[in-house]
Amino acid sequence: MSHESDGRAGEAPPPGAGRFTELATLGLVALVLGAVPFLGLLALLKSEWAPLARLDQGIADTLNSAVATRPLAVRILEILSEAGGGATAGYIVGLTAVALLVRGRRRLATYAAVTGAGLLVLVPVSKALVGRTRPEVALPVVELPTNASFPSGHAMTSFATWGLLALIALPHTRGAIRWAVVGSAAAIIILVGFTRLALGVHFLSDVLAGWALAGAWLAVTTAGFRTWQWPGERPPDAPGATPHREPGSRRAGLSAALAPSGQPVWPRGRRSVGLLTRDFVVVLIIIASLGLLVTGPLAATALGSWDQYVADRLVDTRTPPLTEVALRVNVLAGLWGIVVVITAQAALALAWTGSWRPVVFALLAIVGELALYLGSAAIVARARPDVPDLTHSLPTGASWPSGHLAAAVVTYGGAALLLLMVTRRWWRWVGVAVMVAVVVGTAWARLYTAAHYPTDVAVGILLGVLWLTALHRHLLDGAWVIPRRRDVDDSPLATPHRRRDNGDERSRPRKAAP
Repeated sequence: MSHESDGRAGEAPPPGAGRFTELATLGLVALVLGAVPFLGLLALLKSEWAPLARLDQGIADTLNSAVATRPLAVRILEILSEAGGGATAGYIVGLTAVALLVRGRRRLATYAAVTGAGLLVLVPVSKALVGRTRPEVALPVVELPTNASFPSGHAMTSFATWGLLALIALPHTRGAIRWAVVGSAAAIIILVGFTRLALGVHFLSDVLAGWALAGAWLAVTTAGFRTWQWPGERPPDAPGATPHREPGSRRAGLSAALAPSGQPVWPRGRRSVGLLTRDFVVVLIIIASLGLLVTGPLAATALGSWDQYVADRLVDTRTPPLTEVALRVNVLAGLWGIVVVITAQAALALAWTGSWRPVVFALLAIVGELALYLGSAAIVARARPDVPDLTHSLPTGASWPSGHLAAAVVTYGGAALLLLMVTRRWWRWVGVAVMVAVVVGTAWARLYTAAHYPTDVAVGILLGVLWLTALHRHLLDGAWVIPRRRDVDDSPLATPHRRRDNGDERSRPRKAAP
């Protein structure tokens, strides 16, 4: 018997009007909210409309006069502006796509990747077509970029990136959290636009045009994703919509959440928190006591002489190539290097395990390490090596212990520990070797640049190992292998529809009985 649709009762109607209407509506929204405002601003710019020119220049002059004499404000604006930078957007979108792939959301990962990759073409092409010069202000506070001003690339990138994250997150949120997601994305987008104006690198019309064009692009990719995600049927939900719920649906509960495993963060509840706090105090006492011993009774012994001898000899080994390598290695354990690795570690661990526990582990590792370093450094107050150093703006009385080494151990060592716990594949040892190499390289770089004595470095490693051991014992509960948690469906929504391409045996059509 033929199974083709012939209009008989019980047959699903052929796809058509519903999907066409939905996609046409989305296309119209993209055109009205994005392309039309962009083209309108472009037309006004090309016609040299005087009111727009006065508004653009007036805002640029006002903000320039407000920040030009405040170097700290300029520096803060530069940092905040990077929330819309190309490197930041590439990292966030790339990490999101990889995490979704790990989670089993192949199509949604492609949606994120295509949305981000499109900006690589859209930003330079739109700038080249217009070729507007950057603002001219009385007191420039930053060096002007060499590319064109219209539209703002940071405004486009921030809108597409944070808007994308909000659309992915919204189906799994409700109430106040839902509004918090929307508000946070909007606040970042507006803040990035303001920083570009205050730094004097863009006009207001540049920023507005960037938002408009990015909104159109995001709407187009979302419409395309919906077509691909639910071929031949009208989707119950869309990215950014309220998640579909049906009574008794297997997908109506935790499977749509970020952490579907339902595993409690603390294995023993409040007792785990108490034990971890106790171990924190013990580690602080150990590190501070060792520091007081080394800088006190042992300072005049062979240990103190050896510390100074190593610092002196490493100065003699310096060459320009080695110095360049050391400075680059230091970045891996610096602020931004640690932030990148910790966020990637937390996101991928959450995607793999479906549990908040490894996320809290990663965050507590670096937060606890920082507190231990600051506490012990304040107690010991050891001066840096008395040799020509290659460091910049380091506190002179905070040599004990090495904060970079402690941070490298808890960050890269923690990543290696989680890698060993989530898989038994042979390649895990490659990852572990890379993490160990980073720690060893950081130790050499801190000694080479005369930021620390050898004992500072050794105790920095000890601090990291002790704190990681405490976290593993009380937070990871001694578990060795964490099973992978994959979502059953391949959509960004908690939908009861079963997909045929996700590897779920239950989603495959059964053969008719003979």
